[in-house]
Amino acid sequence: MIIEKADVLNAYLKAGISPILMKDVTSDTFINSVVLKANIDKSELVGHYEDVEYLPPAWYDELIEKSKNGYSMLVIENINEVSVEEQTKFIEILKYKKVSTFDLPKNCLIVVTCINSSEKRLNEEIDSLVAYV
Repeated sequence: MIIEKADVLNAYLKAGISPILMKDVTSDTFINSVVLKANIDKSELVGHYEDVEYLPPAWYDELIEKSKNGYSMLVIENINEVSVEEQTKFIEILKYKKVSTFDLPKNCLIVVTCINSSEKRLNEEIDSLVAYV
């Protein structure tokens, strides 16, 4: 079963299919990734001003650096650990592949993980935006 999941994930990644939802995997499974915990404060998902310059969140710069290695992964970890309503803070990233006014790198793959999916629900809009592995 794990080998089958790995094969499907590999095929999706090669085809550039993103975002992907994976059940019951940990974020340390993914190399060259930036991990956002589901309970991240919403303020860390938007840009901010320093003096007169509008800057992306700190994790975005790390993602840009990792994308220089051929690809990068943005992992949203255990999304269903937060309420269905709070999950909506990730819709812009998943739907538009951007954060605030900053586009994610073209070679960035988005992976969403969830745990105990039978016990904890996934927001319907989030569910419609992801491919299952």
